[in-house]
Amino acid sequence: MKINIIGLVVTAAVALTISLLPVMPVLAQGGTLKPASGNPGEITVFVARKIITMDPTRPQATAVAVRDGRIVGVGSLEDLAPWLKSGPYTVNRQFSDKVLMPGFIEPHMHPMLGALGFGAKWITPEPWDIMGEKTPATVGHDAYMRALKAAFEAAPKSEPMFLTWGYSQLFHGEMSRAILDTVSDTYPILVWHRSDHEAYFNTAMLKYLEAKGLTEEKTRGNPQIDWQKGHFWEDGFFKVAVPYLADYMLAPARVDAGYARARDYLNYNGITTVADMADGSIDWALELGALTRSFGRDDSPIRVRLTPDVGTLAISLKGDDAAFAFVGELDKMNTPRLFTNGAVKLFADGAMFSQAMQMLPPGYIDGHQGEWLTQPAPFEAMARRYWNAGYRIHAHTNGDGGAKMVLDVLEKLERETPRIDHRFTIEHYGYATDEISHRIATLGALVSANPYYLYDLGDKYAEVGLGADRAARIAPLGGLVRRGVPVALHSDFSMAPAAPLLLAWAAMTRQTQSGKVFGPQERLTLDQAMRAITIDAAYILQLEDRLGSIEAGKTADFTVLEQDPYQVGAAGLRQIKIWGTVFEGRVAQARR
Repeated sequence: MKINIIGLVVTAAVALTISLLPVMPVLAQGGTLKPASGNPGEITVFVARKIITMDPTRPQATAVAVRDGRIVGVGSLEDLAPWLKSGPYTVNRQFSDKVLMPGFIEPHMHPMLGALGFGAKWITPEPWDIMGEKTPATVGHDAYMRALKAAFEAAPKSEPMFLTWGYSQLFHGEMSRAILDTVSDTYPILVWHRSDHEAYFNTAMLKYLEAKGLTEEKTRGNPQIDWQKGHFWEDGFFKVAVPYLADYMLAPARVDAGYARARDYLNYNGITTVADMADGSIDWALELGALTRSFGRDDSPIRVRLTPDVGTLAISLKGDDAAFAFVGELDKMNTPRLFTNGAVKLFADGAMFSQAMQMLPPGYIDGHQGEWLTQPAPFEAMARRYWNAGYRIHAHTNGDGGAKMVLDVLEKLERETPRIDHRFTIEHYGYATDEISHRIATLGALVSANPYYLYDLGDKYAEVGLGADRAARIAPLGGLVRRGVPVALHSDFSMAPAAPLLLAWAAMTRQTQSGKVFGPQERLTLDQAMRAITIDAAYILQLEDRLGSIEAGKTADFTVLEQDPYQVGAAGLRQIKIWGTVFEGRVAQARR
């Protein structure tokens, strides 16, 4: 009887998801795919000034032959002559003055959070430039409050709430319900933290939640909610408050434009493949419906690897068994643009931008404690279940305390049920010691890291929380690659710009905002950084048989650059302009 109940839950969830797939299309704004030339079955040869293949057997070329979205040959026009004699072909010379690389891979982001962020007013401690739309840096409490009040007064009051993103107590000072009430105590205000993992509500916003059914009494005793202060963080935000906001925040009329903009932004930065690293974290059906209407379109130049958040699914589907059964059925819903491939996401400790990561002694300078998103015992239980079933596990962790717990679990699982090529991946790698890097290598784990943490937070964390010595260990990647650990670079947008060349620059230079260099021995070389946004990122997602390099048999995904990264080096890397991409043999020029 228990199995039948689970089956009914899964069937209902799947049916709801499928029912959302054909919902109204979003008009494409930029990056719309166009045929390079030719007809189905005909070969198109792209000629470029240089093709950087990331294939060590043929690292450079000047021509690549493509048929029906797949590469058939790489080399020079002369090398490809046998293919050109085999039937009709077209030579496409529009990139003859440009450089081609394998389509960049963003191995960890959340299109949903990016879409929601685009619907908010940004007030951030660092400057941003999103496709030419610039947000200045705002630092200091007084400056933040002036910017907040000005943004609130300028905003039309046609929406149920005013939403702003980017606040950080480390840069902007104290925040609370009482402070927000000085802006307005009658119109709902939601201040979304720079970390995405916490929020502050004014009195009117709390009344909005009460009208939806979330009362102070229901939150009493939750250690990650302070109702009187209007502060919700980690699971108190994601698993308690957000479900009461989902119907508004993910409504098609609101969110679709944000998803379309996120898609254009990724194309603008040369990305052709994204791993969505927590599907189902709010509402699986609403999330997949929105993804399908934007990224799932045939003219979308980006594919998305879905990674179910199994902990949250266990809550939404009323049990671990139901979540496990649901995840087991997901591959039946795969499409060419949106698909799963046997990977799941687990969460360990808290957010890097909130200093909520779990830190081993001596801990934080001010004595505060980090947070667990999943307590160690249930984390181990979930990991064991999905490990034993053959899934690849991606584990979110930021502090050395979180990493130790995760690696303890991995070591235990390897001893209980050894697996070859398990590709257990540490996600973010916010702070770690060389001993942890060594242990990762010993256990055969992989790392997908956010190198922008150091650029954005290194100066501040040297002063507050960690101290200079430990701030130099933020995102320490050099010790990993020296030990042969495959490393990928991600943005976790909007924790960092979804700009792979910028992330590569950050990993190569280890510069902070002030220009200081922290932990230079942890730098990546140029080639290691280029691998981390192409072939090594593909390997971490177990897509290396299809993506990540330009070689015969693989999908014809290319990033089109105006300059050669290997010529400009670290000094010029983040200034390279990206023309657009080729996605499965079809051209997608970035919108300017």
